Amino acid sequence: MYEVVLEREDCTICGNCIEIDDTLFAFDDDDLATLVGSIRDDDVDEIEIDDAEIYKEAADNCTGECIEVYDDEGNPA
Repeated sequence: MYEVVLEREDCTICGNCIEIDDTLFAFDDDDLATLVGSIRDDDVDEIEIDDAEIYKEAADNCTGECIEVYDDEGNPA
C-alpha cells in the first residue's frame, strides 16, 4: 500500500500530472491540481493506492514538486 500526497498550494498549474493520467489527476474549480478520489485536509489531497508507478511518474514530472509518494512505512517511494 502506498500513500500519495498532493500539496495544492505548491501546484504551478503545469498540467504535467493530468497529461500523464487524466483519470487520476484533474484541475479543480480553483485551477489547481487534485487527486481524483482523494480526501482533502485543508489544501492537501491524500489517497491510498496499491500501484504507485503512475503517481511516481507524475511526481517526477511535477514542476511544482507538489506530489509525493510514500510506502507503507512512510518512506518516500
